Parts: sequence; C-alpha cells; structure tokens
Amino acid sequence: MRRFVVCLGTVILVLGIAGMAAAITFSPNDDADLYDLDHHYYYDWGIDWTVPDGQLIISASLFFDDIRNWDNNEHHLYGHLLDTVDTATGGDVHQFWDNQGGGDNWSGQGPLLFHWDDITSAMAGEDRTYSFDASEIATLNTYAADGNFGFGFDPDCHFFNDKVTFTVETAAVPEPATMFLVGTGLFGFVWLRRKFRG
Repeated sequence: MRRFVVCLGTVILVLGIAGMAAAITFSPNDDADLYDLDHHYYYDWGIDWTVPDGQLIISASLFFDDIRNWDNNEHHLYGHLLDTVDTATGGDVHQFWDNQGGGDNWSGQGPLLFHWDDITSAMAGEDRTYSFDASEIATLNTYAADGNFGFGFDPDCHFFNDKVTFTVETAAVPEPATMFLVGTGLFGFVWLRRKFRG
C-alpha cells in the first residue's frame, strides 16, 4: 500500500510539473489607459500573439488600474472580446467617433464580457478585474489561434484610469499518448495491489 501511494504521488508530481502555468501580461502600446475611455469615442485594442505550441490558455483577466467615472452619475462601460483587430495600420488602439452616442457600438461583434454601470465615483478610483469564465476562455483560445485577437470598449461616459492590462495563463496540454501511458500505469498499480493483497 505504501509503495502504491509513493508511486501515485510521484506520477502526480511529474504531471503537475509538466503542466505548470506561465503568465503573460499585455498592455496597449499606443496608450496604456485607452485614452481615458473618453465618452465621445468607442475603442478597439488589438493584440498580436499566438499561444505557444502544445499549450492552451487556462485563465485570462482584464485589469483596470484606478478606474473612475467622470462624475457621480450612473454611466455604462461595455467590453467585448473580438476575433480580429487590425494592428497593421494605425497602431494597436483605435478610436471611433460616436459623438457620445448611447448604447453599445460593439453589440453583435464578439462576446460581451461585461457591462458595468456601477462605477460612480468621480473622486476615488478603484482597481477592477474582469476574470474570464470557462466559455470565454474557450472562445479566446479559438480567437488567438491565428495570432490576432482583441477587445472592443464603448464608454458612455469618461472613465479615467491609470492603465489597462490583459493577463493570460497558459499550460502545456498533455499529449494523448502520455495520458494513455499514465492511465495504463495507474491501472497496473491498482492491479498489482489487488494481486498481492490477494
């Protein structure tokens, strides 16, 4: 029994080391605070990056450093995940004039990640993080497969902030042959244990 536990622990440790996650953080090159999310515009932010071979994104989050509203009234901020954003011309962040138009200009152009209407403090900012759920991570893996994806933001007020960052964690995906060998080995341990217990 003791040998079985030691062997099983070793297998789990080896798999854990092989699948350790690596974190990567991105921030906009053109303007770290996305031009303070001025309400006269809506924005996209493109990221050129490919998931390393043999890995998958396992977690993702958007972070807004010290985000604060223009005034104390209720206003809206929409955030979408986009499949493709042009980064070849005009940099990685683009502004589109909507003359302070209400509503969500990115509606229907990628999954809506968040719609915040509770950032009401004009004086004291707050750090805010949006963490992707499992479905959004699956979509992100699909979008990132060709090396380009991004975000669309539509503020219906000024949302001053100090910086926006996007962080992903990736981990190695065990190969099917490796998983088969591990499964066979575990089955063998169980069989031997039963045989010797007898």
